[in-house]
Amino acid sequence: MKLPNHWHRFIKTFQKKFDSEIVYDIVHVFQDKEAVNERFTTYEFETYLPDYIPVADDSGGQLAVISKNDRDTKVYLTSYGTLQEKEFKILDRDLLHWMQQKFPFDKEDDRMSEITTEQKASFERENNQLIQKVSQYPLLLNFWNQTYSVENLCLPENYPEVEDILAFQEGYAFSSVVSEKLIGEKAGDFKESWLVIASNYFADPFFVDFNDAQENFPVYFAFHGAGKWTPIKVTDRINEFQEILNKIFENRFDRNYLDSFLKELTISGNEFWDEVRQNVLDMPDRTQEEQNEKSDESDWREAEVYIIDIGPNKMKIVSLLKEAYQLSGTEALQMSKQNRILYHKGPYKWIQASVQELENLGVTVEIVML
Repeated sequence: MKLPNHWHRFIKTFQKKFDSEIVYDIVHVFQDKEAVNERFTTYEFETYLPDYIPVADDSGGQLAVISKNDRDTKVYLTSYGTLQEKEFKILDRDLLHWMQQKFPFDKEDDRMSEITTEQKASFERENNQLIQKVSQYPLLLNFWNQTYSVENLCLPENYPEVEDILAFQEGYAFSSVVSEKLIGEKAGDFKESWLVIASNYFADPFFVDFNDAQENFPVYFAFHGAGKWTPIKVTDRINEFQEILNKIFENRFDRNYLDSFLKELTISGNEFWDEVRQNVLDMPDRTQEEQNEKSDESDWREAEVYIIDIGPNKMKIVSLLKEAYQLSGTEALQMSKQNRILYHKGPYKWIQASVQELENLGVTVEIVML
């Protein structure tokens, strides 16, 4: 059984963060293909839920499942005694976010039901205000326009979308969508002038201070979950940080180069760069075979596939949109009338199958490298 790519990315991150299958005392995460297959077979998923796989359960018989379809990243709630798609409830938008929320088994719609219309409107206003604020600073926009996701080294892996910039501050500036503020002016508080610009796989934030705008935004880092925020200056300027990330990304398989490069950054005893360098020293040796099989780096850049002309096979495209977005036939038909439709997002290497599929149907596509 082939498991979806977003499950593999989740498990890789999970195993870095946890050393046990049981987390938070009750959540059992199935962290290898054998464990998933065992439950898939035992509970007859092939009969009841052939398009889904089990990923975790709790001590009360509740079960989290995901689609085999990589375009549907949502986590669904069911139970071992039900296993019917029509009874699904949404747990979270994706596995990584569910992990960041500490694997709650209460339904997302139940948690969201506590948010009033007024609170939602307030959140949207704050988000729009923050969008306007960051849009005044080209240095910030340039940083997000060219990002580098570097695994295993404590460096940024997650970046915000500018249109959802406030949501990316969750867990730092506020605790939830209802905007329970976490900011303060005491030592160790998260400051109101701080903005999280990226995070690593442990949800440790990289942030800037709007008060430092005239200094070209020095970048700071802090360890998450320490009980207080202790900023460590990473670089003196945000564009310098971007350049460093670029060099590390381009040479991320070359341990000798990285060690030499990072040695210069650790001369002053910077705690953050010391941590990064130690992670480099702990990197496993790459065999000659692995070096030979290393793909062209551009293949792994994030990209988006857009439909800009659906071509002659209209109903086939409607069917594909229905499956990709889990829409009704009417909703998919309405979407097909848009001038520009996002069809697939992921590493450039992985979107080629979607591009070929669409072009074979006479669709005109546009690929946007991120």
